[in-house]
Order: sequence, then structure tokens, then C-alpha cells
Amino acid sequence: MILPDLPPDPIVPPPSEPVVLSRREQAEIVAGRDVALVLTKGVRREDALLRQAAFISGATLVLRPQDSPDGSDLCRWRYETFVQRQVCFVSMTGLFACTVAEVEKLADTAEGEAPLRPDGACPAAVAAEAGIAAGLRSRAPILFDADRRTHLDPLLRATGATAAGR
Repeated sequence: MILPDLPPDPIVPPPSEPVVLSRREQAEIVAGRDVALVLTKGVRREDALLRQAAFISGATLVLRPQDSPDGSDLCRWRYETFVQRQVCFVSMTGLFACTVAEVEKLADTAEGEAPLRPDGACPAAVAAEAGIAAGLRSRAPILFDADRRTHLDPLLRATGATAAGR
């Protein structure tokens, strides 16, 4: 069978990707807590320290859109929040050792895009970071308590150990 010649499909150019001029990544601890514990199992006792931190990890990019009519640059940001826990132990010889830090991602994020000021500042990104940091800082004690109840306490119970404050 011979098919008639069909006109070619119109070619739609892909949207032009912006050029990344700079990228800044950072992590900032906004709250931390160390809880001294005495672990007990039978007659054995051990000094421990529960270290917790709430932090923000983020990136800010300066972009130059290829199809920008006035050639102005943009800033784009994304910030994510995390809680980290680590259990440390003090031996009878005074040696201090810690487990590998465990990190849990939280639901709070902030992301956006805004025009870059001529002086290179991006106040919208700064405001977004400050806002998410303030929220995380105010909730940190509640997050730390919940983290201990859901991660450390069940582990200790499973081993038959109990923890009390020092």
C-alpha cells in the first residue's frame, strides 16, 4: 500500500534552559540538644549522651534565562529540614565514642524563584530561609522528644536497658 505524503509534524523547539551562573549550597544547624543519660541493664551501668540536631540543608542558584527580554537574572532556592540523632558513650577509661549519626528528613521545605537584584542580593531567598529556620527552631524541643520516643526508647526497651537522666 502506498501512503500519501503527509506534511511533516511541526517542530516545536524545546523550551530554553536557563544558564546556571552560580550555585551555593549550605547546611545550617538551627537547634541542638545533648541529653546525658545513664543506661542500666541489671547491675551494669553505662554513661551515654544523646546528641540531637535540627538543621536546614539548601541550595541557591543564580540563573540567566536564555529567552529573557531584558537579560535580568533570577535566583532559585530550595531548603529542606532534617533532624539528626547520635548516641555517644563514655567508657570507664574516659574514652568517648559515638554511633553513626542517623538523619531523618522532615516535611518542611521552602522553594521558589524571584528576580535577582542588581546588587546580586536575593531577599526572597533570605526571607524563605529565615522563615523555615525560625519554624524549625521553635519546634525543635517537640521534634527532639518525639524522635527519642520513636527511635531511641524502643531500641533500649528491646535490649532490656533503661535510660535515666544524669
